[in-house]
Amino acid sequence: MLDAVLAEALKLRRHRATWMMVWIYPIAIAAIIIGVLLYGALAKHGAAGNPQSAAGWIKDSAILWKVPTSPPGRFLIAGFAAVVFAGEYGWNTWKLIIPARARWQLIVAKWVVALGLLVIALVAADLIMLLGSWIESFQGDKIPDGVTLAAVAKAHWQAGAHALLPIVYTIAFASLFAILTQSILATVILSIALVVLEGMLPLLGFFFYQYAPTLTAWLVKVLPLYHMANLLAWAKGGAAMPLAPGTIISMSWATSFWVLMAWIAAAGAATQFRFIRQDLN
Repeated sequence: MLDAVLAEALKLRRHRATWMMVWIYPIAIAAIIIGVLLYGALAKHGAAGNPQSAAGWIKDSAILWKVPTSPPGRFLIAGFAAVVFAGEYGWNTWKLIIPARARWQLIVAKWVVALGLLVIALVAADLIMLLGSWIESFQGDKIPDGVTLAAVAKAHWQAGAHALLPIVYTIAFASLFAILTQSILATVILSIALVVLEGMLPLLGFFFYQYAPTLTAWLVKVLPLYHMANLLAWAKGGAAMPLAPGTIISMSWATSFWVLMAWIAAAGAATQFRFIRQDLN
């Protein structure tokens, strides 16, 4: 199993898709930070504005972790997963690697490497942002009093943990779409549609509730669309979803977490089941 993971990592770490969809995070952040620092070094500094609070500075310092949970960020993650899983069909390389490994190991290795590379890239980008903020403090934008290393580490750990489930969810369904369609383009389209449906769910729920109230309410509670939106909005109190006057769907963070975990497990099982039964000769 370890050999399968190492082989997959070796193949993907320098792949063009990895550079454009994964390593782009630290590269882009580094370019932005360098630009900001150069501008700060050359520009004339005016009077300082209102000082930022320590809590506000710490919160803003972890803003990078909002990127993979945003729709564009999840589109990028789904695109990378599409290349990782569906690319083997387009390159016709499955039949070359399947004889050497059990099929379930190949899928698990791709899950592990895709998630691992994304987490490494995001952590690197996050550290670059922190380093840039620290260097910028010598140019006049002082770090507020009360900011401690422990508080910063805790905030970034929590933000990263909050982003992990949406990343895993996106990879799980993109990999399922890839195995079912055997197409990078179809996988990307279906993954984008899934994210777009999450945003349209309040409107769709309100519309269909007028015609099938019981079924609509049941589908909202069972399908993962509402629960992903609810989980992403948990810091603001959750995502209450009105279906009609006096009818509001509002579920706890724990409920949405376990519903999404169940859907991720189901998507993973379906991916393995379908791949094991595929004729790839």
